[in-house]
Amino acid sequence: LLEVGGKIEASEQELRQEISTFLVAFINIYVLLTALAVFISLLAGNYLMQPLQLIRNRFSSLKLGLANEKIVYSRKDELGDLINDYNLMLDKLAESAEKLARSERESAWREMARQVAHEIKNPLTPMKLSIQHLRKSWYDNPPDWESRLEKTTQTLIEQIDSLASIASAFSD
Repeated sequence: LLEVGGKIEASEQELRQEISTFLVAFINIYVLLTALAVFISLLAGNYLMQPLQLIRNRFSSLKLGLANEKIVYSRKDELGDLINDYNLMLDKLAESAEKLARSERESAWREMARQVAHEIKNPLTPMKLSIQHLRKSWYDNPPDWESRLEKTTQTLIEQIDSLASIASAFSD
């Protein structure tokens, strides 16, 4: 019985040893597969994140009024749709920037034209008054006609020079 008991004990010991070896091998394979899965996940994640990272970088470098570079992406997937929308947005942004610049230029020209018109009107008023005064003096035939004529022509010459100066400044 002892002998049989010793064999049972030895057989049980071998069984425990095999189970232990099996568990160690199972755990090693499990750890190895887990590490492999993590590594593959990281690679796949980096591969999938590259287009998103590219889009993020392009969004952060958008500048109004400058030439923004479109993203070239040929696949027809969700990222392709997002990139196409980004590229369309760039076109609309460039168009809006052009419209804004054109509007600002037109506004500046309108303001300049308004200022030039105002500057031209300023000398015209004294010129008109001087001519009206000269005409009235002609009809009244005053004794100081020549001095009035000289004074009026001097005023007209000054105002004409002022208009010429305004025209030159506007031309420049």
